[in-house]
Amino acid sequence: MPNASRRVKILVAYFSYTGNTRRVAQALSEKLRRSCDVDLMEVVPTRKRRYLHWLAYSFVPDSEVEIENPPVELSAYDAVVLGFPKWTLSCPPLNKFIRKLRGVSVPKFFLFMTCGGFDEDRFLRGLTRKLAGMGCNIVESLKVRRRKIFEETYDACVEAFSKRVEEELHLHSRE
Repeated sequence: MPNASRRVKILVAYFSYTGNTRRVAQALSEKLRRSCDVDLMEVVPTRKRRYLHWLAYSFVPDSEVEIENPPVELSAYDAVVLGFPKWTLSCPPLNKFIRKLRGVSVPKFFLFMTCGGFDEDRFLRGLTRKLAGMGCNIVESLKVRRRKIFEETYDACVEAFSKRVEEELHLHSRE
């Protein structure tokens, strides 16, 4: 629970292959900075891979690839906003990042997923179950369609999501 004498601290962590998820993460971070201290962290694989290579990895459930990011201690944060693209069955850099998290029972988690294909709800439910099984408190999630990113019409959904994050955190900080 956030301390009333300090601003809420949020980690916005994301993996982006094409830049779509990065754009949404940056927009969310800007909006959340109105009322919160925000650390923005990109999940960075140790090797660059071509799209078909990533696609092949993504067909293997829970597959992982090495990332440059060290383990993250979440006890310093009141919330985590975690962003990722929807691939087929798995997002290997995200899976590795999640496995390296420490103190997952402390903050609240908000998920956002960029997508453009099919079966997004199943993918999001699976990731939510995985995180909840680790002790994460998943509060809410957002899906942003690739078309909205290309057309730059995603601002309204990002604004609404950031307000829900702020409301959830600030309601609990007044208790």
